[in-house]
Amino acid sequence: MVDNFSIGLTHLLMAIALWRLLYRDDLDREVSPRLQWQQRRDTEAADTDARPDA
Repeated sequence: MVDNFSIGLTHLLMAIALWRLLYRDDLDREVSPRLQWQQRRDTEAADTDARPDA
């Protein structure tokens, strides 16, 4: 009984992990994480430069 429970539990946890990996938004992007970070940094810098100082 315990053997079946432990096997079932581990398979369920692996299925949940696989489900979460497959439905991530960044799987649809072809951009590397470094390039994505650089693009986000550049847009944030442009936004702060465009705002007038108080």
